[in-house]
Amino acid sequence: DCTCFISNVSLFSDGVKELIKNSPVEESPYVIIIDFTLVLGIDSSAAQAIMKLRDSLTSQFGIKLSIFVPGKADGFPCEVNLSKELNSPSASHQETNYGSHGSHGNGRLLARLTGSRVCDDLDQALVFAEDSLIAMVNPGLLYDNIKRSFLGAGNKQIKSLEEEKIYAIDLLHRKCPGEERDLVEQFFSFFSREIYDKGDILWKQGSKSDSCKLLMIGSLISSLENEAGTTETISIGSVIGESGLVENYNRNSTVHVLANGTILYSLSRESWEEMKQRDPRVAHVLYAIVVRYLTLRVQHVSNRIFETRCLPI
Repeated sequence: DCTCFISNVSLFSDGVKELIKNSPVEESPYVIIIDFTLVLGIDSSAAQAIMKLRDSLTSQFGIKLSIFVPGKADGFPCEVNLSKELNSPSASHQETNYGSHGSHGNGRLLARLTGSRVCDDLDQALVFAEDSLIAMVNPGLLYDNIKRSFLGAGNKQIKSLEEEKIYAIDLLHRKCPGEERDLVEQFFSFFSREIYDKGDILWKQGSKSDSCKLLMIGSLISSLENEAGTTETISIGSVIGESGLVENYNRNSTVHVLANGTILYSLSRESWEEMKQRDPRVAHVLYAIVVRYLTLRVQHVSNRIFETRCLPI
């Protein structure tokens, strides 16, 4: 843990530049990720130095994408609004043609994936960096529903309840791609629709696990009680509370609603028990989701000794 002043940021900047200079030509980086998760404070002169480093990475070294990670959703710990200053996608690709996949749409996509960006945490930064590298080779590869969901390029425009349910099944199927779609559809038939508003609490840490939920529309955040601000944002398409429902243990965290009109689909304990009795093959879908999440959490890049990330929701 440290506080950034002009002196140590200058040393850090010189070190980053030296590393790039000494890189073999064939190993020159396209993307730089700088993680400020453990930084406790940044004074105004240090903030200016960080912005200068961003400019140098682009102008002097030709870095296509610089990603800065504050480690928290509310930005960097400084008076200067660094998140706003460092979020500057490139304008140089707007009118670029990309061979057989070239189009103004691809140019706009690549523009959003180059320049400099702020990502709340290291995992989000790595996903964004991967998308950027893919787009440099072939932007067309990013035009699928999963990538659109991450990039915000296509918050699904749902025109009816029927479309919403189809989309919910799609989201569930992504969590267990090895399962047959008809099984996922049967699995979803046990869910019920719920709507929440900003400030609502889905459940509190330590309460009984009586359901799991799929986030369709809106925003949620999970937090650990009695911890120093340990939180995890929950993205659309996430299934939460699944392990507690399966294992029948109490909630590991508190989940708050951050947006009005947040829509979730919920599987109650009663429905879960009925499903297991009526058709174990359908119930297997939830077990598959639990295993997938467990695998992802074990491999989560933020599972570092000095952090308590990747909350068990």
